[in-house]
Amino acid sequence: MAGIQFEPAYLAEAEGFFEDHGLDVELVNGADPAAQIASAISGEVDIATGSWINVAASVAQGLPITALASNGVVSPDVDNSGVMVGPDSEISSLAELKGKTIGVIGVKTGSDLPVFQALEDAGVKADEFSEVSIPYAGMQAAVETGTVDAVVPSDTFYHQMTDAGFRSLGNPVRKYQGNQPGTLWLSTTAWTEKNADTAHAFVAAMADATKFYSDSKNLAEVQKVHAEVNQVPVEKAPKSFALATTAFDAQAAQAGLDAMSHFGFIDHQLTVDEVLWEHAERK
Repeated sequence: MAGIQFEPAYLAEAEGFFEDHGLDVELVNGADPAAQIASAISGEVDIATGSWINVAASVAQGLPITALASNGVVSPDVDNSGVMVGPDSEISSLAELKGKTIGVIGVKTGSDLPVFQALEDAGVKADEFSEVSIPYAGMQAAVETGTVDAVVPSDTFYHQMTDAGFRSLGNPVRKYQGNQPGTLWLSTTAWTEKNADTAHAFVAAMADATKFYSDSKNLAEVQKVHAEVNQVPVEKAPKSFALATTAFDAQAAQAGLDAMSHFGFIDHQLTVDEVLWEHAERK
């Protein structure tokens, strides 16, 4: 499980959706996207979380990975991530990040692709800034200590930094990845071929969970799960959460693949169908 957009999976467990579909599921915390893919390939887990860009990069490298279902979706309208600088930083625009160091969740993993897109549009070339990998939980401290000049937090961590007075120079994830999966469910091609019925049942359970999660009447339950997993008081839980659906927006997903090719994140063009499980829901 990723450290963000995990609520639907825990709701599937708490509300009995896994059980309804005949599944006995154990949820375990995961690390960064690359580590989660490694866990699936090694057989440590059957299904893992990832991002569209991260999974696509793995497919382009020839890894036997396939995307089963979308999960959290990047809103094209609501800021849930941003390029953040400290309250007293002299940097006031994306263009001023030329020659600076940016903290991202994974260097050249694809999660940082919108940063490249935003800086290119601001006149900063890909070789005119540097990146370092920093866990979301450590990003605020990294800016405060001057380890980096800016960071790109997401979800809860973005809102925490905003509340603490950190400034956003832009919101490239929303701008360039709107309607793409923020997180998705993946597995190996071998596992899905051998366990197609289980994969179908898992996606169906997650469809029930995302429907429950998306219903405003259930906000208190979503907040409760969020607080329990993060071990914080429920009053500290967000008042709103990321969009979620199991269906892939094929057009938005393809736009991400095209950008990956443009910036050299992959060495050849990919199509959506090369990345998705053949039974994955598309819209």
